[in-house]
Amino acid sequence: MNLNNNTILITGGGAGIGRGLAEALHAEGNHIIITGRREAPLQDTVRANPGMHYYVSDVENADAVSALVSRVVKDHPALNVL
Repeated sequence: MNLNNNTILITGGGAGIGRGLAEALHAEGNHIIITGRREAPLQDTVRANPGMHYYVSDVENADAVSALVSRVVKDHPALNVL
């Protein structure tokens, strides 16, 4: 996998391993999109890493996942890594 110039979606990107992965890949020159259930940690991560984007979404809710997919594909058509 090419580790830069990707558009990457990371679930759980507001804290823990997800945030660490998002920040590491962002530092390598990737366009990072993070998702999670709680907006505050997502906002903190994006604030600390200018250029990242976030969406609040619960992956346990099928309707929320469907809405997330539609929005991400529309907003970030270059998405190539999940």
